[in-house]
Amino acid sequence: MADGALSIRDLRAGYGQLDILNGVTLDIAAGEFVALMGPNGAGKSTLLKTLYGMTTVKGGEILWNGRDISRLRSRAILGEGISFVPQGRCNFPLMTVDENLQMAAYTLRDAKMKADRDYVYELFPILRTRSRTIAGNMSGGEQQLLEVAMAVLQRPKVLLVDEPSVGLSPTATSIVFDELLRINAAGQTILLVEQNTKKAMQVASRAVILRLGVVIWDGKPADITHDELGELFMTGRMRGEAADGKQEGLSGEGGKS
Repeated sequence: MADGALSIRDLRAGYGQLDILNGVTLDIAAGEFVALMGPNGAGKSTLLKTLYGMTTVKGGEILWNGRDISRLRSRAILGEGISFVPQGRCNFPLMTVDENLQMAAYTLRDAKMKADRDYVYELFPILRTRSRTIAGNMSGGEQQLLEVAMAVLQRPKVLLVDEPSVGLSPTATSIVFDELLRINAAGQTILLVEQNTKKAMQVASRAVILRLGVVIWDGKPADITHDELGELFMTGRMRGEAADGKQEGLSGEGGKS
């Protein structure tokens, strides 16, 4: 398995006795930008949290560079090179941007802290101009970029991002997605959960659709129409596809499970 590759095999997980993921199988190559979509309750956020060691794994594997990390907790997974940007505001609103970045660097060696903050400021120049601004006084889009930057400060190999557009204006959403696209172009692997399907399909190189805790479609955004996407969300299969998963008159990468 190539370095930086994440391979999920028949993953079953949830919260206590509640099962949410019912056998997810998915491969993510180094450098990919994968959008994870699906209806409410499909298990999208749960999958990210499971990859970050925040749920109860019932079965299956999460192979990271060929090694199963499914039983590791969050701190150990962060050390493996996987960072998580959770849904909603998760900065320290009464601290400045620079102080937030210092807090995010708590696991790093002191000698590296300034170099890593400079690295983040180079990636996100807008944050350099706001370095002394109280985080809570910034716009929603700027705060979301700060939260991405706090995760990127760890120089992860994989960045897990959960619903970054929640509560943002269309303009702020565009700014955040443009920045995600830019850091992906620089080599950052991203697994994105997003309900704004139009935006997600514009930036991602690959789309994966979950429903009822399993993958029901995996392919390039160009290979599926908006109507087909809606049909999958509603019924779990495309129009013309039989209950056994065979499709009539459809081709391409869509329909893989």
